[in-house]
Amino acid sequence: MMENFMDENLKVTMLLDYIISQGLKGNHLLFNNEQIRKTFEKRGEELTDLGSQRVQEVRNALREIFSLPGMDEKRDFISQLPEEIQSVLVFLYFQILEKNILSQKPRLH
Repeated sequence: MMENFMDENLKVTMLLDYIISQGLKGNHLLFNNEQIRKTFEKRGEELTDLGSQRVQEVRNALREIFSLPGMDEKRDFISQLPEEIQSVLVFLYFQILEKNILSQKPRLH
């Protein structure tokens, strides 16, 4: 039972690492340009407030996204979600990317 959980946890971690590493290169695997554009037309506070109101829906969506086998299935699932939830997911994703960029140490030449 515990090793099953560990395997699942490791898969999610590896998938997240991959999605983030691709995102840092400008390849946003889970979202299309339209979803990203619509999200950034909104104000940050609006998305944060919405996220706090719909935390359980966002958690459920994330759980489902990580349980689906391929990127196509993940994208299809996301595109079926209410637009507000899609926007919160896009916003959170870009926040994670930003934190990753800011936490990287400058390279010495």
